[in-house]
Amino acid sequence: MKKITILFAFALVLGLSFASCNKDDDSSSSSSSASLEGKWNFSKEDTTVDDTEILVDYNGNESGCSKDYIMINANGTISSVDYDSFNSPCEVFTDNGTWVRSGNSLSVTLGGETFTSEILTLTSSELKVRDFDGEITVFTRG
Repeated sequence: MKKITILFAFALVLGLSFASCNKDDDSSSSSSSASLEGKWNFSKEDTTVDDTEILVDYNGNESGCSKDYIMINANGTISSVDYDSFNSPCEVFTDNGTWVRSGNSLSVTLGGETFTSEILTLTSSELKVRDFDGEITVFTRG
C-alpha cells in the first residue's frame, strides 16, 4: 500500500512540474519563476465534492518519524521517501524513478508505472498537483 502511495505521490509531483498556473498572480501560482527541483514534504490531500476543493492534512506520516517527502532532481530523477514502523521504528522506504515535465503535465515513472499529473500551483514554498482521478496533493518545500 505504501508503494502505491509513493507512486501516486511521484506522479503528482511530476504533474506539477508539467503544469503551468492559470492565475496571473505570480506570487501565488507561478510555475515559471519557481523551481520544481528540491525536497517536497507531503502536506495536504484533497477531496473534491460538488466542484468544491476540500484539503485535509496528509495522513501518511508515521508518528514520531520524519515527514514523508519526494526529492525532485534537476537530472530528471526523483525519489519518494516514506517512513514506516513495520519491522522497526521509522524504517525508511525509498522508491527511485524519473520525471519529465511538458507544459502543464508532469509524468513520473516509479516501479515500472508512469503517472501523469497536472501542476496547479508551483511557488518557492508550495507545489500543488492534480492526478488523473482529480485528486489533489499539496507539498511544501522541505
